[in-house]
Amino acid sequence: MDSWVAIDFETANGSRASACSVAVVRVRGGAVEESFATLIRPPEGHDRFEPRNTAIHGIRRTDVVGAPRWPTVWSQLRDFIGDAPVVAHNAAFDTSVIRGANGAVGLAPPTLKYACTLVIARQTWQLDSYTLPRVARAAGIAFGDHHRAEADARAAALVLMAEQREHGTDSLDGLLKSARVSWGRIHDKGFDGCRKC
Repeated sequence: MDSWVAIDFETANGSRASACSVAVVRVRGGAVEESFATLIRPPEGHDRFEPRNTAIHGIRRTDVVGAPRWPTVWSQLRDFIGDAPVVAHNAAFDTSVIRGANGAVGLAPPTLKYACTLVIARQTWQLDSYTLPRVARAAGIAFGDHHRAEADARAAALVLMAEQREHGTDSLDGLLKSARVSWGRIHDKGFDGCRKC
């Protein structure tokens, strides 16, 4: 049975290590099974909240004062993800947040396989824009609260399932093969992006 985890991060500033919110959604056999979301106190040195970022997601420094720090959150995420592949819309960003935040606190990068709904969308629909709201609309998904991690992770999960339907497959491997897109990977020597083959 195909199982994977959709993920979305919000950041406090331009640093990829400045994770301030995350949500994950587990999909198994074509259905959303469970989810987890939390605010995060960004790692020290990466904890400045820039007005531009706050204007996008609405999260302020005062909102995360009592939130867990990255090592605690990463432990929870690692347990939630397990060995499952990860899916995100613009996965290059979300996976760079994992690498950046881990690096900022001295944690080793994980070994992770991931797919990008944005890259797959370019191989699936002809659109004037491939932002998450635009892709969700093309996929027939009602979507609000853009840049709220919970809403974005759920939308990415639903978009991936819509992409599977468009390509006539119920597996991630089958979808990537049909869309001619390679898996992305994080590993101990760096990363390989999810991209058109």
